[in-house]
Amino acid sequence: MPLLTSLAAADDIRLEALADGLLHGEPDPAAAGELPVVAAALQVVFTAQAARLDAMQLQKLDTPGVCPCCGSLPVASVVRLGAAINNLRYLHCSLCNSEWNVTRATCTACDTDMGVALHEVEGSNGAARAETCDSCKCYLKIVYQEKDQNVDPVADDLATLALDMLVDEAGYNRSGPNLFLIGANA
Repeated sequence: MPLLTSLAAADDIRLEALADGLLHGEPDPAAAGELPVVAAALQVVFTAQAARLDAMQLQKLDTPGVCPCCGSLPVASVVRLGAAINNLRYLHCSLCNSEWNVTRATCTACDTDMGVALHEVEGSNGAARAETCDSCKCYLKIVYQEKDQNVDPVADDLATLALDMLVDEAGYNRSGPNLFLIGANA
């Protein structure tokens, strides 16, 4: 509980510095323990703001793979199951939890369809895979509702760290963050 006590006692300047570091991709390594709590608070605020937006007014941004609501990178993608959305792929925002449709078998980092492949841990049920791109050497996980109706892009991303290790060893870099892992390697 010292961590929460420390955050509760922090002044606005300190909290803003932690939040700004996360939002700009430059988290304070000295605050590794505090960062997931600050990230969770930011997710609550940004998710509430995104929920108030008119989805019909949102447009795809010029940068491939970024959230049309807040401009953040996706944590993972999900292939949905349902009458109107069956087998459609959606990116899931790491910050505001919005989802937006993207073409399958296309790199979410560089927007190419060349050299894109799927990888999974041997013996898994295939509900979570890593989509890699040989052009930019990035990857993003993709989860399939068809394989598990209860998939969750954020939770299943955390639950499949062995998959991260597999593609990392193959030379691929993660293209989007999981804010609950920010500071984990500090």
